[in-house]
Amino acid sequence: MSFDYEQSIWGRGYASLSPTVLASFRLKESLKALASVPAKATVLEVGAGAGQFIRSVKRIRPDLDCFGSDISKTAIEKAKLVDDGVTYAVSGDTLPYADASMDAVLIYDVLEHVTDVQGVLREIYRVLKPGGIFYASVPCEGDWTSLWHLCRSLGWKGDLTRKYAGHINYFSRKSLRAAYAQAGFTSIRFRYSEHVLGQLLIFVAFNLMDRAARKQGLNQINGEDYFEQVNEHITAPGLYHAIKGAVNSLAYFESWALNRVPGSNVHSFVKK
Repeated sequence: MSFDYEQSIWGRGYASLSPTVLASFRLKESLKALASVPAKATVLEVGAGAGQFIRSVKRIRPDLDCFGSDISKTAIEKAKLVDDGVTYAVSGDTLPYADASMDAVLIYDVLEHVTDVQGVLREIYRVLKPGGIFYASVPCEGDWTSLWHLCRSLGWKGDLTRKYAGHINYFSRKSLRAAYAQAGFTSIRFRYSEHVLGQLLIFVAFNLMDRAARKQGLNQINGEDYFEQVNEHITAPGLYHAIKGAVNSLAYFESWALNRVPGSNVHSFVKK
């Protein structure tokens, strides 16, 4: 069964730098990558979904000229509904941008989804200016540091990210670095997140989605929609959000403290 990216849309609203939000570490790391990028620079997010990350970058760095692209027409339509100063476009195998037109390219959890990894990386290389910056957050589910790798080795629940997120590539740190080098990138540097607690939170989230999908007889479930519905039915929302924020903060500071220690999620800082 192929994953339907018109049905499952991610990235509504804005991302946050607050440690109480699980995605904040990725946003913080990408902003580090952009620290040396000057005002008026062009920045593209590939696989932007409904625009959550790139519009957050634009809000924090309004001096940048920001673009977002995605294969999902539905996602781009939703992104365009927000007056965020970002220019959005639907993309296919070829990115709709000129050669050497971008100072920086960002991707958040995209390479694990695509059938032609080298095709995507070559397109990113093409649109980057010489010396341009490429930041990528990539879950390396084929690495020994990954809980999903252990699950697949045991034949237990290892298919959940494929079923409910469309993950088809299980990178290791070695294979990811080799993919960048093959596409022509140099100066490849890694940092890490999601070591223990972060992985457990994601594992629990996918198992909750799996249980909900099975109850409803669904093959695919939208994670954002599901957890929004969960939030609406919490009987003690104040306590729930306090506990959730505290646990997410612990996961954030775990990643912050261990960012140089190999973990399951790789933050790539790459130059053309």
